[in-house]
Amino acid sequence: MKKRIAVAYLIGIHFFLVVVLLRSDFIIRVQRKFTPQQTVLPPEITKYFYRILRYHKRMDNNVPNGAIVFIGDSITQGLCVSAVASPSVNYGIGSDTTAGVLQRLPFYKSIKRARAIVIAIGINDIKRRSNDKILENYRFIIDQLPKTTPVIFSAVLPLDEEVREEWKGYNQGYIKDLNSRLKHLVSEAENLFFIDAGPLLVDENGNLSDIYYDADGLHLNSKGNTIWINVLRKGLQAAQQEH
Repeated sequence: MKKRIAVAYLIGIHFFLVVVLLRSDFIIRVQRKFTPQQTVLPPEITKYFYRILRYHKRMDNNVPNGAIVFIGDSITQGLCVSAVASPSVNYGIGSDTTAGVLQRLPFYKSIKRARAIVIAIGINDIKRRSNDKILENYRFIIDQLPKTTPVIFSAVLPLDEEVREEWKGYNQGYIKDLNSRLKHLVSEAENLFFIDAGPLLVDENGNLSDIYYDADGLHLNSKGNTIWINVLRKGLQAAQQEH
């Protein structure tokens, strides 16, 4: 009897430890510490990134079957995704990049149960890596997503080049090229779709119009988001009808 009680006690302790580890960020921190030098995580994977990811993990098991999963950066984080489709969940993280999305995709079990997935990422990559590397990351992202679920890639949205000197040439250079290549990449699979709200958001000079952003030349205000929401909604409807 004592032996059985001892065995049951040990099993209970081990089960408790497993639950604690899975619900904490311990595994993530160990992964960071012991990542080989040649695959060191990019610098944009910050404490803020992990803090928001912990919140996402808490939500993920409660995301209903058939929800629309939105994954992106701060532009997505500021989007009322329920205005696009319902039910839906917003997995936006401010300052995130394609590299960050690759790190966190495995933690979102809800994508396997999603009705569709929306990916809107890339603007923060431009200052960190070449368009070739960003496209490579897009390919890796696609490889991690279900092959039978509609996946909508939103084009990298324009910015107002007049706000920051270092942005000069971004719209017609990096962003135009990146979106063109992303659109071509997406055309390679039947479950992938590309939408671009950019042309509806720019002024006569091709910059993000100042009526559609909040002071910083990058993040959409409610008027800008209304346009993006309408484009996303139509894109989702078309994708689900086709697929």
